[in-house]
Amino acid sequence: MNILPSLLEPHAALLSPALNRLDELDAEGLLAAPVDLEAMVQHGVDSRPRLDGQRLEFDEPTCVVVTGDVTAETLVLEEQSVLLVLGNLKARSARLYGTALVLGTCEVTESLVGHGEPHTLTVLGAVQAGRCEMHQQYIMQFLGGGTLASLSDSEGGEEELLELMHAAGSALQVGA
Repeated sequence: MNILPSLLEPHAALLSPALNRLDELDAEGLLAAPVDLEAMVQHGVDSRPRLDGQRLEFDEPTCVVVTGDVTAETLVLEEQSVLLVLGNLKARSARLYGTALVLGTCEVTESLVGHGEPHTLTVLGAVQAGRCEMHQQYIMQFLGGGTLASLSDSEGGEEELLELMHAAGSALQVGA
C-alpha cells in the first residue's frame, strides 16, 4: 500500500485518489509494475508550476513535480531522473531512461521510447501517442485508455501488457 510521502503532502488532494486507484489495481495484480512514490522522492522534490520548452532534459535524481502541464518538442529523462506530472504532458517526442507518473493526459505525437529496468511510465489519464517502444524491460502503463499508433517491447511482452491494461479497465487502442 502506498503512503503519501511527506514531501508530497502539499499535493495530497490530487495524489491521494491516484494512489488509491494504483493501490487497488496493484492489489488485484493488474499493474505490470507498481508505482513507488517513496522511491520516486527519495532524493528530494523540485516543485514547479509548469514546464514549457523546445527541449526539456532531466538528469538529476531529484523528483521534478510539475503541478500544471508539461509541454515540449522533445522530452528526455536520463537515467535516475524522475518526473511527476499532476497535469497533462504534451510532446512531439519523448526518450525515457527514468521514471515518470502522469496523472492527466499524455500526448506524444511522434515517438515515445523507454529504456531500462526498473524504470516505468504510468499514465492515469487518456493517451494519444505515435510509435511507443519499450526496451530493456522498461514498462509503459496507460491506464486511462486512448490510442497508440504502435506498441513494441524488445522483450516481446506487449500482448501481456495490453491484457493487463485492458483488465485494469483501460480502453487502450493500438494501431487504430
